Amino acid sequence: MRVLITGAAGCLGQVLVPRLLGDVRVTEVIAHDQKPLRIDHPKLRVLRGDIRDTAVGQTARGVDAVVHMAFVVMEGHLGRERRNRALVQSINLGGTKALIDALDPRTRLVHLSSASVYGTSGEPLTEVAEMRPLAGFRYAEDKVLAEEAVMAAEKGGLSALRLRPHIILGAHAQPFLRGALRLPFYARLPPPAPPLQVVHEQDVAAAIMLALFSEATGPINLACEDQMSFEAMQRHLHRHTFAVRPQIAQTAARLAFHYLGIGPDPAWSTGLDRPLVLDCSRARTLLGWRPRFPKIRDILNDTFGHAAPKRGPSDM
Repeated sequence: MRVLITGAAGCLGQVLVPRLLGDVRVTEVIAHDQKPLRIDHPKLRVLRGDIRDTAVGQTARGVDAVVHMAFVVMEGHLGRERRNRALVQSINLGGTKALIDALDPRTRLVHLSSASVYGTSGEPLTEVAEMRPLAGFRYAEDKVLAEEAVMAAEKGGLSALRLRPHIILGAHAQPFLRGALRLPFYARLPPPAPPLQVVHEQDVAAAIMLALFSEATGPINLACEDQMSFEAMQRHLHRHTFAVRPQIAQTAARLAFHYLGIGPDPAWSTGLDRPLVLDCSRARTLLGWRPRFPKIRDILNDTFGHAAPKRGPSDM
């Protein structure tokens, strides 16, 4: 199988590319990104460029499968253009549509979406739940639009699977997420604290590998088995924690983003204060996915340098 990966130099790409290169069923990996990929391997071909370039579509026509991960996540690398909504959408949505339009219907597409498309829910959501992102959460809004573009292509016969991972942690996790958990602060919210889930980057990469060689289509949720509030995560990681008013945290995030040009979209921090729980039965049933890191404490411990649990079936 010849596989094209967009966004290959990103956080998840750094985990996925070595897995693909080590799989005997994969004959060539074409890694596309604007940033350099610091891997050398006889099966690897690196393409530097923008997801909106016509060269990506031309390359996509000659592969067996595409893993589409190119997406503006934290908007930090855009510099002063980070607030340029038209630019961000041209990358997130325009790039996705251009790629899809170039695909042969026989090409397998694994599209990386996000649990953020659901918005919020304290009850486990299955994939039939409506996509209702938090108002103003531009990243999640673009994920919904990108999924809708893939869904339209599915109706036209494209074999596509849309993965919706929860908050991804691990050694290569987004710096904002690692930084937020390294600081012993959390928003003081009325009890009960809203439940959240996370998922380990290795388990997301394992799901992608399973998806490439599966005939399953449609959306699939990915998350760990248990739930924990952001406050409880902080208490697990730190001996002493400090509560702050949510308004203070949100105001600081907005000021940093809009005036200092640092940090993620303020809606990222707002999302950490809202419940969101997924039902991942479909991943287990259709893909045979069994997370190596099923518990949040395991994921937190591994992300911040503690011992990892034993390997599970999804890593074989």
